[in-house]
Amino acid sequence: MTHADWIFSNGPVHTMDPDHPRTDAVAVADGKIVALGADAASWRGPAAEFIDLAGKALLPGFQDAHVHPLAGGLQLLGCDLSGVHSLEEYRTLIADYARANPTAEWVQGAGWYGDVFDGGFPHRALLDELVPDRPVFLISHDGHGAWVNSRALEVAGITDTTSNPDGGIIARDGAGTATGMLIEHAADLVSALIPEPDKQHIRRALLSAQAYLHSLGVTAWQDAAVGQALGMPDSFEHYLALESDGLLTATVTGALWWRRDLGLEQLELFRERRGRAGGRFRATAVKIMVDGVCENLTAAMTRPYKGHPHEVGMSLIEPEELARITRAADAEGFDLHLHAVGDQAVRDCLNALDLPRRKGWDPRHQIAHLDLVDPADVARFAASGAIANIQPLWARQDPVLVETKLPYLDEAHQRVHFAFETLRRAGVELAIGSDWPVSSPDPLWGIHTAVNRTAPPADPHARDARSQNEPLLPAEAITLATALAAHTTGAARANRLDAGRGAIRVGLAADLVVLDADPHAVEATALGGIGVELTLAEGRAVYSRVHDGALPTLLAQ
Repeated sequence: MTHADWIFSNGPVHTMDPDHPRTDAVAVADGKIVALGADAASWRGPAAEFIDLAGKALLPGFQDAHVHPLAGGLQLLGCDLSGVHSLEEYRTLIADYARANPTAEWVQGAGWYGDVFDGGFPHRALLDELVPDRPVFLISHDGHGAWVNSRALEVAGITDTTSNPDGGIIARDGAGTATGMLIEHAADLVSALIPEPDKQHIRRALLSAQAYLHSLGVTAWQDAAVGQALGMPDSFEHYLALESDGLLTATVTGALWWRRDLGLEQLELFRERRGRAGGRFRATAVKIMVDGVCENLTAAMTRPYKGHPHEVGMSLIEPEELARITRAADAEGFDLHLHAVGDQAVRDCLNALDLPRRKGWDPRHQIAHLDLVDPADVARFAASGAIANIQPLWARQDPVLVETKLPYLDEAHQRVHFAFETLRRAGVELAIGSDWPVSSPDPLWGIHTAVNRTAPPADPHARDARSQNEPLLPAEAITLATALAAHTTGAARANRLDAGRGAIRVGLAADLVVLDADPHAVEATALGGIGVELTLAEGRAVYSRVHDGALPTLLAQ
């Protein structure tokens, strides 16, 4: 008989298996879960690693249904503004980074928040002061805009009279002068000129992202933009290389990026990529951007933004074309991953997902973000079978929401803002994605906000009293059990990984996380303070707090 590699005992084990939701011991051998409860003791052997939970909790490894690891990893390696939230801190970080990288042709980074600036948008004047001699390109935390300096505008040939590109806006002041804020596809005018990072830098970025996600208990994810997307390099070949070299320890579902400037011929490339992927990386989904975001008035709305009677946002793909694309991709056996923030975009997606059902085809189509869903569309959402891919960390009254988004939403729109419980109650399946680096990928932070509708206390972007104490639409909070399921079994289903992982059950992959407290035993307001002690991916320790971070071998190459 094979002996166990790991035995976990003497503590709560939340299996996320509705047929056997809780046990007190788990045995792992050869990367699989081999026994639960009293049966685990029979797998005892001299080489087994014993983990005495002693009040800690064991859960399936978290899965992230919508994340951008390459962007997050590059941000970790670049001028990372995501950990602070003030203009003076931005000033310091940018100046320090430019000073520490004097030979870099471009100063690049990401993570700034609009509410830090007067009027919600930054200006090139500060960047001109800090870095006058090199182009600067800093992506906003939500990925829907870029802050650049005058040198970057000059290199790109952008002047005060340059026309807005299709799907983008060059922000200008009252005098018509370009401010250095480039919205949506206007950022492409500059990002297209930035030299792509070399292979080693991209590898470092992906490994850094993987190590960071493992440190938060995440063992699998859906990369929501595999391709030439959002100003990022194409990560496809890099994932294949990591898998080939034995360095991909997470299980990754790639959502292949749909380019608006191309047509259905893209499906030929997607078929080829799906065929080449294998092992821990598969390419089974297609990602389509349907609109933008509310903060810059590019989310597609059913009625005008408050104070802007002629502005209803952007439909990045017209409804008829979207329906044609979804029919073709569905017929090819791809899962559809649709970005929709405004209620008109959600409606267009539901129309496009009114697809013929085929025998033997179990689609995992999903609509991501869902800031606003018209109440009239909730029942249609449930009937469609589409998964609601939610980012719960956004559903709180932080300064970004209160100052740069809510002013544009009328009262009726504000009443349906991030209506998670309404969707769940209607029968819509939920999956949680972080959208990192737009927001933190910490699952416990997301679960905290999903349950409380307030910010976790340690979040640097929401430490004001309102964020912490005034829930955003508290009736739309979901239960802890629902939130945990959405970050494990629900995300696994959205990622098309539920056949082999996402729960603790004999025969499934040993993707596991040990938390330093039991989520079911603490006050709801303490959920965001729970930390990760140990993360296993297919029975391999990929993070241990004892080692003070990622295990060294994971970053050595």
